[in-house]
Amino acid sequence: MMPDSDPDAYRTLVLDADSQAGLCVVRSLGKRGVPVTAASDTDRSLGALSRYSESAVTHHPPAEAPDAFVDQLVDVLAAGDYFAVIPVNDATTKVVAQRKARLEATGTTVGVPDWDRAKLAYDKAQTFELAESLSVPTPATHAPDSLADVERLADDLAYPVVVKSRSKYVDDPAGRLHLHRVGDDSYADGPGELVATYRDVLARNDHLDAVPPLVQAYVPGETTTTVGVAEDGEFRAWFQERRLRTTPHSGGNSTVITGMRDTRMRDHAAEVVDALEWTGPIQVEFMHTPDDEYYLIEVNGRYWGSVPLAVDSGVDVPWLHLCQLDGHTPTNPPVYRDDVIHQRLLYGDIKWLAERLSDGHPLAAARFLAAFGYARPVFLRSEDPLPSAVAPLQWFGQRAQKVYEEVREALVSGGEDESEAREEPERVATVSDD
Repeated sequence: MMPDSDPDAYRTLVLDADSQAGLCVVRSLGKRGVPVTAASDTDRSLGALSRYSESAVTHHPPAEAPDAFVDQLVDVLAAGDYFAVIPVNDATTKVVAQRKARLEATGTTVGVPDWDRAKLAYDKAQTFELAESLSVPTPATHAPDSLADVERLADDLAYPVVVKSRSKYVDDPAGRLHLHRVGDDSYADGPGELVATYRDVLARNDHLDAVPPLVQAYVPGETTTTVGVAEDGEFRAWFQERRLRTTPHSGGNSTVITGMRDTRMRDHAAEVVDALEWTGPIQVEFMHTPDDEYYLIEVNGRYWGSVPLAVDSGVDVPWLHLCQLDGHTPTNPPVYRDDVIHQRLLYGDIKWLAERLSDGHPLAAARFLAAFGYARPVFLRSEDPLPSAVAPLQWFGQRAQKVYEEVREALVSGGEDESEAREEPERVATVSDD
């Protein structure tokens, strides 16, 4: 524990406790003797099942009912005498940052920057505008005000490009948050296709009229990240990772991931963090291109989905963050491991297998099975067995049928259109790894 001898002095409410990252925060702090309450919009969340959580709270969904969620959160904090509240996922972090003053009025330390600072990382248009003044390579990024703007600039762009929302979650006029991801239908290979894609995105999402999507040059390569805890614009503790497998195969959420070290990427990330004057957990994501350059793709000013890998590799981000909230400067361990491999998403890895089989790669089955020998399932902890047991059951109940159908379809069609499939250019979907 920290210098205060009373553990109750550091009682912490961990939000998003049903996510991998949320469960990791619960476990990290609970192991250190911090009394943890696991909060989620799901009954019997994974964090609530952990032996390291003292109690649990179920609340309104932050994205669907942000005001009701905050009302409930204020009541919980006021009644529970908490030292800190820590949001983990993207939507919750945004809602909490926007209403930070109200939550702080309960006497609780809120584990996010003020919204004026947080939105610099949250809004990709502001992030890349800031990055233009740096030496960090960035893809050409345009922030049109309307479809008419896109029509005017379409002929002058280098293709392919990707249409992506300015934030992962975008508010509608009623305050609800809508999730946006980059998919195969987000890319355009020419002016006409770009205009059609942009028009379709706006037609399907009325709330994007106020915050039109970005148009960004496509960058090929491998997704890598520098993550950690910053203070006043300086990385105080950091870790680096790369995705060994993703779903979809061409790029997306990681399914198998490992640590790495690269000084050049670390320096690029440090320059971004300095420009943001950031304090707290942060993820700086890059695309490592075939010509050995690192292009800035995204910044997430919050916990990230693969934070358990950093913890298992020796950089205990949740503990360092809580110490920071108590006024202590985080420090990096002398060295971290870069040989730990996590299998993050079993259902995602099965989808990866289905995709590879459908593209005519039967040896992918051997690679899939081999991962069970060298990669650690991210939920599995012998000292905390209940979440380890329940997580696969939850997945089976929620995802198994869908994934089964995808695999069956892949097996039926595998190899039939192999030559056609291989002619398609691989695209890396620049999505957050949650």
